[in-house]
Order: sequence, then structure tokens, then C-alpha cells
Amino acid sequence: MIFRKKKYRFNPNTLLFEEIRIDKKRRFRRISLYLLGILFFILISGFLLNHFLGSPEARILEKQVAVLNKQMQVLYSKGKHFSTALRNDVFPKDNHYRTILQMDTVPYTYRLAGSGGSAAADGISLNSNLTYQLNNLINKLDQQLQLQSGSFDILYKKALEHSTQLVNLPAIQPVSQNDLIMISSRFGVRSDPFFFFEQVHNGIDFVTTVGKNVYATGNGTVTFVQYSRTGYGNEIVIDHMFGFGSRYGHLDTILVKHGEMVKRGQVIGTVGQTGRATGPHLHYEVMYENKAVNPSFYYDSSLTREEYAQIIQKANKDID
Repeated sequence: MIFRKKKYRFNPNTLLFEEIRIDKKRRFRRISLYLLGILFFILISGFLLNHFLGSPEARILEKQVAVLNKQMQVLYSKGKHFSTALRNDVFPKDNHYRTILQMDTVPYTYRLAGSGGSAAADGISLNSNLTYQLNNLINKLDQQLQLQSGSFDILYKKALEHSTQLVNLPAIQPVSQNDLIMISSRFGVRSDPFFFFEQVHNGIDFVTTVGKNVYATGNGTVTFVQYSRTGYGNEIVIDHMFGFGSRYGHLDTILVKHGEMVKRGQVIGTVGQTGRATGPHLHYEVMYENKAVNPSFYYDSSLTREEYAQIIQKANKDID
């Protein structure tokens, strides 16, 4: 049994201390107010704790958000690094390769893929909205990389074409320097050795002894192998593609056939004195768009004897 502590007050009329008695309604009201106060205190305390400290779930979410923000910042930094590398390294090299391959360069403003943005977007960016900035950066990089990928595909195809053109170009002497005695006639106007009047000599005459090897000066397809009616005797004509062709006249023997694919440095015949010739030599011509041009402009005279021998050895080894 719980004993309630009694309270007394002094009665001046009776000059006695009398016990204070509280009726049940008043007591119930006091208890209700007391309980309401406790409940209000609990609610306020819970609100303040949730507001300033947060619930366990909220604290977990806040930690996850903080981790994601750090990861986004790392991604944004890497994206900026890639963007800088594209602007300072990849784009200039791409245009440099285009210049080498004689292609039009791509304007820098076009490569940036519209990176200026709108005024509204810039305003969001100034508010340090990392999500927006990262998304915007990724979109720009995606567009720039697509453009660059397309450019590289074009460059690759052009480089392959250029590489093919280089190996097809008539770019070496048709007679080895070791076998060469002299060059008797060069490209241009000269006195005809038979009729003694000036005429255009369309090639270069390489003087050497009968039977010395004659080499294809570039990759190509043999389009003519027979005795010429124009004074060149036994003659070979090779189509090197890209508008180029080469002619080899006064041959003693022909070692290729019509339609055969030949490689630079491959033995195609031997030096002779067939046709209209005053002595054993090779008459060599280079043609561009079916017009004779100066062969000296195309064959590399800086090749050493060793380098020339390597070209010959490789070409004829591949055939064997």
C-alpha cells in the first residue's frame, strides 16, 4: 500500500493545523496535466534529436551520400583530366596526322562538341551542382570521343591507302648501283642517236652489260610484255595504280607474264640491246596519268647499296 504524504495548513480561526484534502476531480486534473507535460517533453526531445542528430537510417543514408559525393568528385576530376588530354594532346596530333596525309584538318570549335552550354546551365554549374556538372562533362566527352573515333577511322583508312601508294610508287632504280656503268641519257630533249635531230627523251637510259637484272621499281600489275613496235624491243609495262606506270625497254629476256602481280625489287627481266638501241642498256620510263614524267623525281637516289640490296633480297625471297 502506497502512503501519500499528508500536507497541512494553519487555520487562523481555529488556531490549529488542519490537513489539506484534495478532491478526486482536482487530483485527476493535476495527474493529467503532469502526464501531458511528460508526453510533450518526449515529443519535443524526439523532434530535436531527429533534427540535429538524425535517425539511424538517416545517418546511414547521409554516410552513403557522402561516399557517393566523393566518388562523383573523383570521376569529375578524371573526366576533366581526359578532357584536357583530348584538347592538348589528341586533337593536335589528329590534325597533325591529317596534315601529313594531306587531309583537311578539323576545326577546334567543332571538336569541342558544343561545350559552351546555355546561360541556365551555366547558372546551375555556378551553384556547384556536382551531379549536373558530371553529367554535362560525360555528355561532352561522349560526343568528343565519338567524333575522334570517327576521325581515327578515316585516318586509318587514309593511312592504309597512303601506305599502299608508297609501296606502289616507282621509287627505286631499276638497275642495281653495283651493276650500273653509267647513265647515258636523261629525261628531256636530246639529239636522236639514229636520226641526229632533237627530240624529247621520255626516260633515263641505264648503261650496263647484257644479262644484268632489271628490277620492278614498285608494286604493281604487268600490263604489257612483248616486243615493242615503237623501237623499245622487248618491253615490259607495269601499272602501279594511283595513276602511275613504268616502262622497261630494250630487254634481253622477260621473266614475267601479262597480268602478273609484281613487287618492288622483284627481278622482271635482264638488260639487253633489243629494238632501236646503240648498245646494251635499259630504257626506263615513269608515267603519270599516261604522260611521261621525269623518273628522277620519283626514285630515291639516297638509298645505300646495302639498303637497295635488302629491298631486292626481300622481294625475291617472298617470291621464292
